[in-house]
Amino acid sequence: MIDFQGKLPRLVVIGDLIIDHYIQGSCERISPEAPVQIIKVDSEKNILGGAGNVINNLIALGAKAEVISVIGDCEKSKNIKDLLSDIGVSIDNLIVQKDRTITKKSRIFASHQQVVRYDCDSTLLTIILIAMIWLYFQTMVKGY
Repeated sequence: MIDFQGKLPRLVVIGDLIIDHYIQGSCERISPEAPVQIIKVDSEKNILGGAGNVINNLIALGAKAEVISVIGDCEKSKNIKDLLSDIGVSIDNLIVQKDRTITKKSRIFASHQQVVRYDCDSTLLTIILIAMIWLYFQTMVKGY
């Protein structure tokens, strides 16, 4: 942790919140259907990625971080809220866009070697959402 001489920096992070999904397992055979590994899954975990990773790092350095982002009304968005709440970050400035899906990047590892990555990407932001982000930011910085 950095010594800020008793003053914690307050930072606002604006960006895409992503879920980094890690699947760890082992491979003992090849599929008869195609020349691909069959992975026996041992563990899975979700962590904050994208702007969430930046927030996580800022908090680890001792800063107070807030986030402005657009999420959806999907299960992945609920997972993002839980991950942010777990590290003490307010979810008050998350803008919910109906039918939006959060980006999730899944990485599959076998014997500590990444085998494949697959992504489920989010949808693009509308100009209205971009304007909302700007308004949230203007309101937030007035309090700094």
